[in-house]
Amino acid sequence: MKQLASTLFFTLMIFFHGTSQISHDLEIYSEDGLKFTLILNGRTMNEQPVSNIQILNTDKDYVNAKIVFEDPAIPEIEKKAFQLADPGEGAIKSPVSVVYKIVENKKGEYKLKFASRSHKKIQNSDVIIIETNPQPVNGKIVIYW
Repeated sequence: MKQLASTLFFTLMIFFHGTSQISHDLEIYSEDGLKFTLILNGRTMNEQPVSNIQILNTDKDYVNAKIVFEDPAIPEIEKKAFQLADPGEGAIKSPVSVVYKIVENKKGEYKLKFASRSHKKIQNSDVIIIETNPQPVNGKIVIYW
């Protein structure tokens, strides 16, 4: 009986350990090269405006997102419950890499538009990288969150 309980316990631990390491990637870029600052859940992701930003390894399925353009004449873009995770995955979710782009519509307004979503490999790593003041490289900034 103890052996059965131990086996069940360790099986459940392995299952929950594997599903708890789901981490999504988010990339947002401007088609027109407009520079912007990204704010997720009230946290500013980049101090210097960039035209392309990539957020790596976030465990959040939905975030509140705000895009503030470098040019104050362009209105902010705000998205509540902004979806990162793959919809309809059920109880067992897989990590995804999702890309959104900032485009100008026919009315001249800038909108955030879905570009692509793909599954990514689960990365088993005990290394945590924290960049206190990330600098853009070729107009792109990468943040580990």
